[in-house]
Amino acid sequence: MKDQILKLCRRLKSCTLSDLTQFLEVEESIVETIILYLEQEQLIQITNGVITLAEIKKSKNDIGNKSLYLMFQHRTSEEVDIILKGFCLEISPQKLCHLVNVQHQCISDYYCLFRKNIYERQFKELMHLFFENPQIGRYRKFYEKYAYFYVYNNQIFVSEKLLRANLEKNYTKEEIREFKRMYCYLSRIESHNMNENYMHYRLAEYIWRRERSFEELYDDLRNNLTA
Repeated sequence: MKDQILKLCRRLKSCTLSDLTQFLEVEESIVETIILYLEQEQLIQITNGVITLAEIKKSKNDIGNKSLYLMFQHRTSEEVDIILKGFCLEISPQKLCHLVNVQHQCISDYYCLFRKNIYERQFKELMHLFFENPQIGRYRKFYEKYAYFYVYNNQIFVSEKLLRANLEKNYTKEEIREFKRMYCYLSRIESHNMNENYMHYRLAEYIWRRERSFEELYDDLRNNLTA
């Protein structure tokens, strides 16, 4: 189905989700999931709801966070290291800003971009796993917003949107237990946060942090921001 939709996008040159659904006579939710995958793979691009083929495939160094790299250019390597370590240690921007001598809002912007990177990385992995082995997503509500969860190899993934495929398997008993443990963990942490902005980014961050040492978090974040 992925190849069929990509071929159709090439033929149409520009189209919408509704156009593809009519041509394929498939549920719109399934087509939308495949479109998400193709966009993640940088094979197509979506602008104001119009789907076209990607003109230039982004290099690995880009990772969709150009603003982060521009921000890093204004900091010394020592300051960047302090910001990375501060995030991994969960030091608040209000405190960390005194070590880097910048406004706390600037540190908050770095933190937000780190969370965005964490969410997008895990979402890209989720898309690959989902298309190899589609799974029924479980949803939970935080701040009147839905988050959708998937479990692969006892690893939890979160998505802002529900993923759909023709055939989806149910969770195993072990996967259900792991999901319940993770949901309790997320609910406990998120209950202390009164800000609903970037909720899905924060959920991905909490999952990323769980049962990891500072060294593991720091190495993972540094390597994936500079790879």
